Formats: sequence, C-alpha cells, structure tokens
Amino acid sequence: MKSDVIDQLFSQYYNEALLYTISLCRNRTVAEDIVSNAFFKALTLSEDSIRDFKPWLLTVCRNEFISICRKNSRFTGEEIPEDLADDQEEVIEGIIRKEEYRSLYRAIGLLPDTQKEVVTLFYFSRLSIKSISEITGKSETNVKVLLCRARDKLRSIMEEDK
Repeated sequence: MKSDVIDQLFSQYYNEALLYTISLCRNRTVAEDIVSNAFFKALTLSEDSIRDFKPWLLTVCRNEFISICRKNSRFTGEEIPEDLADDQEEVIEGIIRKEEYRSLYRAIGLLPDTQKEVVTLFYFSRLSIKSISEITGKSETNVKVLLCRARDKLRSIMEEDK
C-alpha cells in the first residue's frame, strides 16, 4: 500500500484499534506495539490483499495479542506483570473523553473477556455481527448471544452504580 493511504487509514482507525487492543490486553504499551505491528503489516501488503481494512486490522490486532499470549504464557489478559501494568483508568481517560462513556467503559471492563470483546467491536468500532464473527472466529449466532448477555450484564452493573 502507498504510504499516503496508510497515513489516512492510520488517522482514521488508530484510536479504534488501540481501544480494542487495550480491551484485550489491558496494557497501553503492549496495545500500542500490537497496533503498530498491524499497521506495519498493512504497509508491507499490496493494496489488493486487504478488501475491508477495519475488520482486517482488528483481526490482525487480535491475532498479534493471541501470539503474544502464546509466546509468553505468564502474560494473559487476566494476569499482567506488575512492571508492565498500566493504570487502566488513566488509559481509558486518555482515549475516551466524554463522562458518560467513562462510566460505561468502566462497566464494560467488568464483563467477561468474550463479552467485552464483542461489545467493544460492536459499539465502539461499529462493526457488523458478520465482521465480528470473522474477527473472533465465533458463529454469528454466538456473537448475538454474547452481545445480548453483555447488554443484560451491563444493565445490571449500571443500575447497581446508581
């Protein structure tokens, strides 16, 4: 791909990819590395290789995260070494500026990882059920079920906070 096209895609999709990747790994530094690697892969591929850039980018980010988890079994989304741990609240506040999104994103952080992933992709990245299914490797029906359960859980979390 030409560098000007990559620059435009970077400007358009970087924050969404970073937010999604942070929701996976809960570490800003690792997430930035993953997103950078994904854009580097886009730069090295031909323009014809990528048909729909956003789902492709998020799939690459997810695969990079899984690869990191496999390479370093002590590092998972559940257990972050103390020296690598970011203050999640600080990361979220740096990306999400509006107050109503802050409380919602905190509630999303309490969801199980699979529900958190589909909610982030559906609502923040505005992807279709089909695209989410392709990215996560889950069936469309399973994605719908995860979204429904996540909405119910979010509703109960948000009601408890009132």
